[in-house]
Parts: sequence; structure tokens; C-alpha cells
Amino acid sequence: MNEENDFARMLEEARARGIRTVDLQFIDIFGNIKFKTVSFDEFLHEKEYLNGYGVDGSSINGYGVPIEESDLIIMPDLNTFRVVPWAKDVSRVICDIHSPPASGKRKVFEGDSRSVLRSAIAGIADSLRGREGVLEPDARFEYHVATELEFFVLRADREKVDNLGYFDAPTAQMRVFLTEVMEAMNEMGIRYEVYHHEVAPSQFEFDFRYGEALAIADATVTLKDIIRNYAQRNGLLATFMPKPFFGMNGSGMHCHLNLSRYAPGRDGKPAKTNLFHDRVAGDLSAIGLHFIGGLLEHARALTAITNPTCNSYKRLVPGWEAPVNVAWGRKNRTALVRVPHGDPRASRCEYRSPDPSCNPYLAFAVTLAAGLDGIRRRIDPGAATEKDLFHGDAGVPTLPGSLDEALDCLEADEAICEALGPHVVNNYLAVKRKEARDYRVRPNSLDFEMYLNV
Repeated sequence: MNEENDFARMLEEARARGIRTVDLQFIDIFGNIKFKTVSFDEFLHEKEYLNGYGVDGSSINGYGVPIEESDLIIMPDLNTFRVVPWAKDVSRVICDIHSPPASGKRKVFEGDSRSVLRSAIAGIADSLRGREGVLEPDARFEYHVATELEFFVLRADREKVDNLGYFDAPTAQMRVFLTEVMEAMNEMGIRYEVYHHEVAPSQFEFDFRYGEALAIADATVTLKDIIRNYAQRNGLLATFMPKPFFGMNGSGMHCHLNLSRYAPGRDGKPAKTNLFHDRVAGDLSAIGLHFIGGLLEHARALTAITNPTCNSYKRLVPGWEAPVNVAWGRKNRTALVRVPHGDPRASRCEYRSPDPSCNPYLAFAVTLAAGLDGIRRRIDPGAATEKDLFHGDAGVPTLPGSLDEALDCLEADEAICEALGPHVVNNYLAVKRKEARDYRVRPNSLDFEMYLNV
């Protein structure tokens, strides 16, 4: 069944379920969901969804659109049309963002995160040129990602809901909440592997199944929305803050990454090849190693995107199971990049610094750009280390220690800035530098605790 027929079927199912409105969702450059809502009849009227809907871009923080050129058009991606499980008469569709037609032609808005990721994916084939046996005729390539989304669930007064630890069975209250989240994920077509209690009290994790990067980015922002809504329905508060509590583990968003090639097989169907796997050696391929080399080469710049808040750098400190040193290992969970043990045909690397406050579209785009630069330049990541790096190592480079430092690294990295594009880079830097400045000069409760009586 083709996409048009799939969409027609979904519309009929939505009509039968009594859908009255459609949330037209789009993403700002910080990964937040924005939306405007139209009636279901308006959405269908003369196929209005094919023409797009206007929004005021000048009112959206980080878009950098002047008020005299503020009109943007959001174009529904019909593959993302779903019924919203917690609002039974509402459906949603995620939109791409375009600038208004010029000379009769629309163009992609430079600040659209989904388009930034699409552009990065489009560069895979060019980056693999010169690799023997990779670029067959009619081959296509995908960037595959699986995220591990960690978060805290708190009572309405911000106190913890339990005092449990890693892999402990959830309380009855939390089992109800987590089951509702799981069922909503199923209804919205999000494939996951497991959920479990994390190390800290009140901390949980959902692990995605592998998928194409754009689909996983869509699923990540959708899952955060699901979790927040079902927490609220249960009188709870869900937070994706990287480090909400002193003296406890923070929340990360580890990203498992690899590249796959699809080429026509003997039966005419696409045959998948994991480009990170060397079948002869039964180990990580040269492409996989060079991808890791690129991640390490650009790690300090990536951190501005994968760890985008001042609070992020309270997680990236020695001793709390978050990476600090720019190194890679095989089984080593203390390294920034890890190659998980398992079936060699599922060869991948795990990038461990990202946290759930990031924009997943931009995070996936810059990790891909870094890895592809490593492939093009054949960057050797060096020997894997199996040393415990959680408490630091004087001989190994470190990630930035603050948002300001990370932004400096981003600004100085031409390859990563090119992947993001000047519009995103300039506006992202401007907003984030102001955020860092405001955070630095504003007193907080700890200032009173430590210095009130000096």
C-alpha cells in the first residue's frame, strides 16, 4: 500500500473515531514543540493540508525572523499523522517549515531543524565516495539511531515519588503511569525495546528500537510530550532536566548510531548492509572506526548541541556515570564513545554525552556530520581504552566544563557549523550566550546558603 493510500486510510479511521481538530506541530531550534490547531474539516477542505498554513516566525524564540519578513509556512508531513491518545478527539501531524513562495516557488526555512537533519542525511553518499564496494548503483543510505531517554518523575511538590534504584520494580502508582505511556507510544507508532527504573530515585528510562534518524527524532519529541501529559494526568511532574538533584545521577540520552546501505538484492528487494560491520574480521569496520574518529575530533563542538543548557554541565562532571573525557572504548561505559558488546551484525557505537534537554534533530545532524567528516578524512580514533575514566584522566582531553566554553568550541568548528548552516548557528549562539550570561549573573538558593553570612 502506498503512502497516499495509507494516509487516506488514516483519515477515514480518524473520521470514524470522531476527530474534531488537528494539531499542526513544528519544532523550534531548541527542540520544543510548537503548534497551531485547525478543525478536522478545515484540514480536509479542498486538501488544505497540501497548501500549508501560515505562522508568525518573528514571535518564535531562536528563529531569527525579522518582523517585516515574519511569515512562515508549516507543511504537514503526512507520514506523521496520528491520533493523540490522551485527547481522543484530537490528531496531530508534524510539519516542515518553509519560507513564503518567491517567484512562485517555496523554499525550506533555514531554521527548520527537520530540514537540517535531512540535509545531513543527504550527505552520506558523498562522504562514502572512494570506499570500495560501498557505492553500488541504486544504493541508498540511512543513518540509524536508537536513543535511551532518561527522566525524573516527581510529585506536584517536586519531591521524589520513590526511593528505588537501578532495575527495581516500580511502585503501583508508577506502574500505572508507565503502562499508560507505553500504550500511548504503541498508539502513536513508536517502537521501543524496554523501560526500567534508573539508578537514581524517581528516575526512569525508555529505550527506542533502532530506526531512521528523522523518524527517531520525531519519536523522541513525541515521547517527551507523551510523558509530560500522562504525568500531569496522574498529578505528577516529569522533568527532562539533565541534573535536577545534587549528589544523584543526572539524566542522559545515550544515542546508539550506525550507517546502513540498502541495495537491490538477488530477489529484487533491498538488501541491508551494516556499514559499521566488517564481515571478514567479524568486528567494527574501518568506516565505523573512522566515524568514531570524527565524533572524538568534533566532540567539544558537538557538546553545545547535545548538552545545550547551563544545567547540562552539572551532569558532565567526574564521578556520576556521565562522560567527561574524550575517549572511546569497547565495553567501557566510562568513555564518551562505547562500542557495545553483542551480535557483530548489529555493530554500532554509543555516544554517551547527550542529554534529554537537547533538540534531537540537531543532535543527530551534528553527530552524523562529525562521523562523516571522520569517514572522509579517515580519522583514526586511536586505541580503545578500558580504563575507568569516571574520575578523570590527566592524559585525555575533556569535554567543555560550561555552556559558554561549549559555545566557543562550536563557533570555532567549521565542519559542524557548516552542517547546521549559518542561520541556525548565528541564532542558536545568540540565544544560548544570553542564557549563559543570565544564568551566570543571577543569584540562586545556593548563593544564599553559602554566602548569606559572609
